[in-house]
Amino acid sequence: MQKPIRIAMTLTLAIAAATVSWVAQAQDPAPAAAQKGKGRGKGTGGGNGKARPDMNTMVRPIDMHDTVWIADMTQLEIRDSLAAGKTTALMFIGGMEDNGPYITVSQHNDVSRAMCDMIARKLGNALCAPILGMAPGNPETAKNPGSIQLSAETFKAVLSDTATSLKTEGFKNIFLMADHGQSARQIGETTKPLSEKWKDSGVTIAYVPEYYDYAPEVENFEHEVLKVTEVREGYHDDYYVAAISVAIDPNQARMPERIKANKTTINGVELNSPKAVEDGKKIMEFRMNAAVTAIQKLMAEKK
Repeated sequence: MQKPIRIAMTLTLAIAAATVSWVAQAQDPAPAAAQKGKGRGKGTGGGNGKARPDMNTMVRPIDMHDTVWIADMTQLEIRDSLAAGKTTALMFIGGMEDNGPYITVSQHNDVSRAMCDMIARKLGNALCAPILGMAPGNPETAKNPGSIQLSAETFKAVLSDTATSLKTEGFKNIFLMADHGQSARQIGETTKPLSEKWKDSGVTIAYVPEYYDYAPEVENFEHEVLKVTEVREGYHDDYYVAAISVAIDPNQARMPERIKANKTTINGVELNSPKAVEDGKKIMEFRMNAAVTAIQKLMAEKK
């Protein structure tokens, strides 16, 4: 009796395996047209045998969108902006690091986005390149959670390649600004050789240190104009930066949570107030004017 049972079980398993194989084959999708050699990849044509439209010569079919951010523009919007004289590119360098217990680690990037938008619009002939959101440092020792760093070599290579891309695409003035002060040395080590290399090309590249002149310019503005005096608590956090975060987005400074916990001051100065918001806006305007004045001077010297 055991031998017939074993034979029946073997036949049953064989039939089941064949059924699974047949179902799998029936459910497998047919090879894509491109895999058969009959279709196209994104970059090979416009479909139906037509060539892709030349995006460098076609007429823009819609109105220009109101933005100064290259990453938020279509290729035609960038092309037409360049043709209209917006040939200045602003490269902002932010960073991710410890900013105390209440401020997001990406504060430098958030501030950079708000400030670049203001500066570009004030200049009138500028666009903002994508923000480099990581500062130079040693990745092997970046032990604070969120403090993502690039090696100095990688950092300078990214800056150089970004600037070179902008030059190749038609930008005539490339200005770098850092919201993270420790990036200044590597930025200088990038812009100086490029400036020398491009000296006969008609393209200017320069670092604008006036943007990040906290000591003494912003601190003096805080004391003399805003009438604010800070008493340091030891955190990597200051009123003159936290107030900017509150003005941009209170969530960046965790104000709802701080209000609940009754932790709304920094260095003895209240952030949960209309004055803090207004102070933040005034500091942003002060820094914007300092950067714009410096850039305009550099452009005048070029002429």
